[in-house]
Amino acid sequence: MMGALWQSVQRHGVNFVALLGLALILRKVEKWSLVDLIYFWNCTATTMGYGDIAPQTQIGRLLAVVFIPLSVISLGEVIASCVAHINARAAAKAEKDFLRREITFDDLDHLDVNDDGKVCEMDFITFMLLAMQKVDRKTMKDLKSLFKALDAGKTGFIEKEDLILLRQRKRLSKRLRRENRKKKKLYERGYQRIENGEIQTTTSVYDHLEGYKIY
Repeated sequence: MMGALWQSVQRHGVNFVALLGLALILRKVEKWSLVDLIYFWNCTATTMGYGDIAPQTQIGRLLAVVFIPLSVISLGEVIASCVAHINARAAAKAEKDFLRREITFDDLDHLDVNDDGKVCEMDFITFMLLAMQKVDRKTMKDLKSLFKALDAGKTGFIEKEDLILLRQRKRLSKRLRRENRKKKKLYERGYQRIENGEIQTTTSVYDHLEGYKIY
C-alpha cells in the first residue's frame, strides 16, 4: 500500500511541487501559520470547505483559483491510483488461486462442448479466459467470426492460399461494383435522352447495353 502511494506521488510529482509552491506563497500573503495552511489545504483537497479559514487578500484569492482545483485533482488521482493498486493485487491473487485449483468433473462438463468426453486446447483456453474474466463472450464470438472469415478455404486453418483467395475475391468485388456503376450510368444516360426527346424508341438507346444485367 505504501509502495503504491509513493509511486502515485512520484507520478504526480509536478502537481505536488506546484501545490507546495502555491501553498508557501499563500501562507506568506495571508500570513497564516503552518497549522492554518495545512488545515486550509486539507479542507480544500477533500472538498470539505468549512470556510472558517479562507484567503482575504486579492492576491490570495487569485492563487486559490489555481490552488483549490489542483489540490482536489491531485488528491483524487492519488486515491484512484491506490484503489487501482489494491484491486489489481486482489485480482492477481484471485487469478493465481484459480490457476492453482484442480479441474473438477463439473468443469470438464462445461469444457466439453461436443459432449464427447474430450476437451481440446482451444476449448480449454476459451473456458479459462472467460472464467478469469480476461475476455467476454462477445469478444470470443467476434474472434471466431473473424477466423471463419479469414479461413476462406474452410479447412480450419489460415494459410497463404486463404489470403490469396481473399485478395482475389476483393478484387473481383471491386470490379463488379465498378461494372455495376458503369451499367447504371449507361441506363441513366439512355433515360435522359428519352426525356429530352432526342429519340422516340428505346431500341436504339439500349442496343449497346445488350447482355448487361442490372443489380
